[in-house]
Amino acid sequence: MKNKAISVAIVVLILGTLLIKVITLPPKVKTAKLINIPEGATAVDIALLLKENGIIKQSGWFLYLTKRYNVQKKLQAGLYEFSNRTALKKVIRKIVQGDVILVKITIPEGSTIKNIAVILENNGLVSKEEFIQYALEQEHLEGQLFPDTYLFPHIISTEAITSTMNKRFKEMFAEISGAQMTDENYKKALEIITIASIVEKEAMYDDERKIIAGIIYKRLQSHIPLQSCATVIYATGEIKSRLTTSDLNVKSSYNTYIHKGLPPGPICNPSSSSIKAALNPEKTDYLYFVSMGDGRNYFSKTYAEHLAATKRFLSSGAPNNTSSD
Repeated sequence: MKNKAISVAIVVLILGTLLIKVITLPPKVKTAKLINIPEGATAVDIALLLKENGIIKQSGWFLYLTKRYNVQKKLQAGLYEFSNRTALKKVIRKIVQGDVILVKITIPEGSTIKNIAVILENNGLVSKEEFIQYALEQEHLEGQLFPDTYLFPHIISTEAITSTMNKRFKEMFAEISGAQMTDENYKKALEIITIASIVEKEAMYDDERKIIAGIIYKRLQSHIPLQSCATVIYATGEIKSRLTTSDLNVKSSYNTYIHKGLPPGPICNPSSSSIKAALNPEKTDYLYFVSMGDGRNYFSKTYAEHLAATKRFLSSGAPNNTSSD
């Protein structure tokens, strides 16, 4: 009888184990499925969502295991991808670790807040209106969103995006300048970033960046208006190959044709090359420059020389939106 009881117990144990394996065996997902777990979803919500989409067979076992391992409060929202058969424990681990689908975006050097907003919206992250509104509400965020390649989860807030990009900017600025941005040096740092942003928009080639930075500093020291067409374009919000007299007289604190000194803040988010140029300007005798129409600038020492160069290049069809008059 004793041996019979043992044999029965073994059979029951084997059958029980097999039953559990059958119950917990994940269904086969023929094609990859995307599952969006919304913010605030409970363990019950997630279990039902996974079952409805054929990722798990039994919601009860999902709830049992998440409770047993005390991870029900650690399940993370986001967009997840599941393919083939994923074991229940792996499904749980994936959601606990927040192994969500990441969206790769690249922010080009010299992008403005509005440019970034369009890129984010085109990649399905946030609406451009929401991003622009939030970013402009923050003080001097323009210029402090570092242009780089980022990997963002598909479900992410505008605040989280700007925080990531601003953190990257601060890291790069500290690396380039050798100093962290603090309350004590913030005003000086903002001036450097503003100069770098103008350099970014005025120079297409690296070997011209330090020269243009030098011209900007010289004009500031001599109390000569910067007369940067890039600041006018930022003020008007319109990109033109040729600026009109009306454009050059637009009423804006960013218009450096009618206001001396630097604009109130950066006009774009500059590259590391432009920040380096703003920190290490090249001293020359130049005081003027005008676009040659091929991405290069022609630099002049005197106003007469500059006028001649301007007339020559404009008559050849070169744009007039990159110059210091």
